[in-house]
Amino acid sequence: MAIRALIFDLGGVLIDIDWEKYKEDQCRGVSISNLWASYETLNTTLFQFLVQMRPLYKIATLCNGGSREAMDRKFRLGEMVDLMVFDGEEGISKPDARIYLRTLARLGVNPEEAVFVDDKPINVEAAQELGIHALHFKDTAQILAELRAVLQIPS
Repeated sequence: MAIRALIFDLGGVLIDIDWEKYKEDQCRGVSISNLWASYETLNTTLFQFLVQMRPLYKIATLCNGGSREAMDRKFRLGEMVDLMVFDGEEGISKPDARIYLRTLARLGVNPEEAVFVDDKPINVEAAQELGIHALHFKDTAQILAELRAVLQIPS
């Protein structure tokens, strides 16, 4: 079957998190409760790829943590994807198979029709066990090359 959907993790994939700054602020005693968004930046290269792919594929995000409101407020993400799934709203999180299956059902695709990208190997493995084409994000260049290969897009 042909690929019909692309599913991306947010933190560590579409959203870069500056863990060094976060750790420094924690060590200095800086209250991070209102500053969390200052550690997050959009992976613009990967996001541009996502925007280019949107006319061809259903696009979703699947995230442990975070909130729909925060992602919409800071990145207007809801306007750029077809579906956003958050573990806090679902009551289950990756790597639980049910969250992948719910995402697929809402997209109206079978596992073999989806590509999933995550930075955590345990989440990638769980998706693969369901028959999803799952890719482990290590860096942007690597994942773009793997996505192009799976989607058969010339470099």
